[in-house]
Amino acid sequence: MAKPFDRRSGTLKDAKGKVLRKPKDNSDISENLKWWTVKEDEMAASIAATLKLIQHNQTSRIEQLTVSTRLYGSTSAYGLMGMAFTRINSGSANPSMQRISYNLCSSVIDTLESKMAKNKVIPTYVTNGGIWKNQKKAKQLTKFTQGLFYEQHVHEKAIEAFSDAGVWGDGFLYVYASQDGKCCIERVLPHELWVDEIEAAVTEPTQLHRVKLMDREVAAVMFPDLSEYIEKVSPANYQEVGGHKTAADLITVVESWKLRSGPEEDDGLRVISIGDGAMKYKWTKDYFPFPHFRYSKRKVGWYGQGACERLQNLQGEINRGMILKQRSLWMMGSFKLLLENGSKVVTQHLNNEVGSIVHYTGTPPQYVTPPATNPELQAWIDSLIEKGYEQEGVSKMSTTGEAPMGVDSGKALRTLNQIGDDRFLFMGQQMEEFILEIAKQAVEVVKDIYADKGEYEVIFPDTNFMETVDWAEIDLDNEEYVLKAFPTSSLSDDITGRLAETQELMQAGLISPRTGKKLMDMPDIEMEENLSNAAEDYLSKCLEDMLYDGKYTPPQQFNDLNLAKSLALQYYNYAQLMGCPDKRLGLVRQFLVQIDDLLTPPMPAPAPMPNQPMAAPQAQPTSNMIQNTPNQGVQ
Repeated sequence: MAKPFDRRSGTLKDAKGKVLRKPKDNSDISENLKWWTVKEDEMAASIAATLKLIQHNQTSRIEQLTVSTRLYGSTSAYGLMGMAFTRINSGSANPSMQRISYNLCSSVIDTLESKMAKNKVIPTYVTNGGIWKNQKKAKQLTKFTQGLFYEQHVHEKAIEAFSDAGVWGDGFLYVYASQDGKCCIERVLPHELWVDEIEAAVTEPTQLHRVKLMDREVAAVMFPDLSEYIEKVSPANYQEVGGHKTAADLITVVESWKLRSGPEEDDGLRVISIGDGAMKYKWTKDYFPFPHFRYSKRKVGWYGQGACERLQNLQGEINRGMILKQRSLWMMGSFKLLLENGSKVVTQHLNNEVGSIVHYTGTPPQYVTPPATNPELQAWIDSLIEKGYEQEGVSKMSTTGEAPMGVDSGKALRTLNQIGDDRFLFMGQQMEEFILEIAKQAVEVVKDIYADKGEYEVIFPDTNFMETVDWAEIDLDNEEYVLKAFPTSSLSDDITGRLAETQELMQAGLISPRTGKKLMDMPDIEMEENLSNAAEDYLSKCLEDMLYDGKYTPPQQFNDLNLAKSLALQYYNYAQLMGCPDKRLGLVRQFLVQIDDLLTPPMPAPAPMPNQPMAAPQAQPTSNMIQNTPNQGVQ
């Protein structure tokens, strides 16, 4: 007899009405899991219990991270991996036996990584109708951020995060203040970060935990207040290091964040727990210090979906097809001999000798070379590979570096590239937002360091020199600027496309035929643009130095004086409109006066007087005392 089940309440009863099973009641949440509300000496245990619950409910995610790792590189993952990783590793004693013959996943991810690395995203700060003083600060803030990115190699780390997102679905960077008072940015594996997936199903989570393996001595230096617990805590166990043995003395460090419950609340918290000890700090930010890039955002959940997960079924079919083809080549890759029963053939005569004589009686032997594999099998494998590229929007030209047949002109190549770039437009926008989030968090960290130490400087690498940018000259509030991203200029990469661009510039009259001929031999369009704009760039720099820094550079006769006067008037009017100090405006006025002096032609020399008859010269008086010597005033 079927047992009645109440779908509305989720209760299962037997035929007599006895309750056999009740649904789990999640309304009574243990207070021990609210780690941000317990006493400091109980926080470590509460955080450990919370992490245990979260990790227990995310075993499928851990398994997927393992599969994605092996699909990309056929290697075992390392870090806080858990039992699932150990089980998979234990079955692969010889990794070369499980190598992927054609790695579609790595081909797609590496191609996309090169596309993203092609253009550097430059965070730029602009004011929205701001006064002259704020405009100068915004310009310095742009230099400061670029200098900070240069010091921390942010572009390279952002590309690494993009590659992580391609493999595992998520790429993270950690923005923090080091012990020596510097803003640091480091790569974080997605295996280290944990959030409650139920809480973050459609919204951002309010708590986040990072579980990291760290050398015991390094941890003792970083967290001296927890030194007694660091000495007592046991080393990371076999499961925590992914089923591998290690010679290092590694311990597990857990760092937890709880965001404020409201903009006006003061209950944000950051806790570092090691063993049974915990150390807590106030957390006043409304975000976690982990800029997050997702390869593909899921409809539900906080974690992203990587290319390896999206391609794993196709990769599996490719693997099976390649294995079948390999076995077919081994078994049928050589010729066969057909001998009829009853025929008498001297088998010793069937050898590799040239011109050998084969004696037989009856039916002669027949050499047959069957096809090693079915052609349809190779077509099937090729179609799977093509489908994988199509699914991720990667063209054959991008992966192989070869243009399709019939695409020969520069214009056609640029059109084809534009179509491919449009496919990744949304991904490019995500990368820009990722870089801007890094810049935003880095500036916040610098503000905190400056408030604590009263100084912070970075080196801004200009084209020809290094400039030191001091935060004391900036210190803008968030409401006074807008942060935007501008990718660096990207022209055609191939020689055909650059030559086509040169022809188009000549036809449009933007460059002269002489310049065009020069570029046809060496199509360095960027250098030609730099030379063409050098006069205006130099004059603009001189005027900006006057208005922003009070540094005066007089005009010279070898400058384009007409252009200098036009630019000076434009800068003067704009600076006057934006409230630039009159002392700085006076430098521009002096600059204009000197330009007028150089433009004014010099006064002509006076004309010589017409020739007139002159009186005969008189002899000079002589002295009676000295013979033949003119009289020099001797009386």
